Amino acid sequence: MNFKKKIFLLCKSLFFIFFVVIILDFIINLALPEKIKKKIGTTRNYSLKSEKFHHEIAPNINVPEFWGETKYQVITNSNGMRVVNNHNFNIEKNNIGFMGDSFVYGSGLDYKDHFINIIFNTNKNYNLLNLGYVSYSPSIYFKKIEYFIKEKKIRFDKIYLFIDTSDVQDEGVFYREDAKGNIVRKWNSDKKNKEKNIKYIFKNYLKQNSFLFKFYEIFSSSTISEGPAKCLKNKNTIKNYIDYLDYERFGYAYDIQIQSNNWVTEGKNKIINYLTKIKDLLKQHNIELQIVYYPSAIDILKNNRNKENNSHYIMLNNWSEKNNIKMIDTSNDFFKNIDPITNYRKNHIICDMHWNFNGNKIIAKNILKNFK
Repeated sequence: MNFKKKIFLLCKSLFFIFFVVIILDFIINLALPEKIKKKIGTTRNYSLKSEKFHHEIAPNINVPEFWGETKYQVITNSNGMRVVNNHNFNIEKNNIGFMGDSFVYGSGLDYKDHFINIIFNTNKNYNLLNLGYVSYSPSIYFKKIEYFIKEKKIRFDKIYLFIDTSDVQDEGVFYREDAKGNIVRKWNSDKKNKEKNIKYIFKNYLKQNSFLFKFYEIFSSSTISEGPAKCLKNKNTIKNYIDYLDYERFGYAYDIQIQSNNWVTEGKNKIINYLTKIKDLLKQHNIELQIVYYPSAIDILKNNRNKENNSHYIMLNNWSEKNNIKMIDTSNDFFKNIDPITNYRKNHIICDMHWNFNGNKIIAKNILKNFK
């Protein structure tokens, strides 16, 4: 048997084995009861696909979550809100909501160190409800708030709304409303962002249909990923941190070149539209609205203190002033030191954009100044 024929037979055998494994994987995934499936994996198994909101966290869970090498517990109540302990609350009175993305949800953090819990420990007369979740943005904020008010019949006294810098890209690139008014993934003509969408759809398909992929996620989520590992090993420099963080996603606020992209204009227009929808909805139900502004990790690392040149701040401030909505500006506390690396490391999870315990204390302190 010649060499070429051996290679051909080897490739044929490997292809056959691969094909059999794939078929068995999908058969096992279909045959397993849902109760068993839910016990396999970590976060991504309780991040559920949602027809209305694109995705949401499962209710009534008490599971470990990994963020890099950090392990912490995630507990949700019957409404799918993250809590310290799963306790019931009176939907009729004394409810204050906090809506946002992963910063409000509390990625990378034990909930006892979360700003909502810090506020609660100083004032236990109110039910402080965490309405946020990972990768939410203003279109989902509106739909979710509307759902809690109209369908779940929760009566809020006030809602604090956190509009993250990344929300502009989410609205301009990733989300849209379909004909039924549901939030769905958006296809973008831009090559770079289309590739992101294709990767997302493929990965999401594997999450839903592959048993082996669930085990892969267990392994990958319980070990620090390649990006943060490389970042943590590198020198403590501004360039190292910025190279790891998604500069385009957050840097548009000051970067004129990024601002020339169509998705920036579209994203900002959609944010203004949904802010107005949220304002009108809350006004109909006599609920106070306050906006919370905070600088991004990129802003801090680039030492961008001048808010007059920050297009994200300008957008929120102008809208708030025009609509007579109070905006809580937390930026001074995030820029307390002269050295930008000190400011970043003191208040953020290293090699990440999210707040650590100190960052959450800053948010809590600024909200408590305006808390009644």
